[in-house]
Amino acid sequence: MRKINRFRRDVARDDSMQDMFNELSDLRTALDDAYMRFNIATEPELVEACVYEINAAQSRYNYQLRLIKESGGEAAFKAYSGKEDNAAWV
Repeated sequence: MRKINRFRRDVARDDSMQDMFNELSDLRTALDDAYMRFNIATEPELVEACVYEINAAQSRYNYQLRLIKESGGEAAFKAYSGKEDNAAWV
């Protein structure tokens, strides 16, 4: 079982929840990559494309986060993120 954060807590006890957290992590990486491309884009068309990519990545991330919360993973998400207020992190 994968453990995350400085306290080394178990993120998920079942495979489906673990898969959801893995997907969330992948989406966060994709979002970070989109922001990185935005920061280096110089052409107006590329900047516009990066904005669309960021918006799409944020939508996918928020959807996955909502699935985790609806599946009863809110407590696990707090352990995963290390944050008390999830809304401020997203």
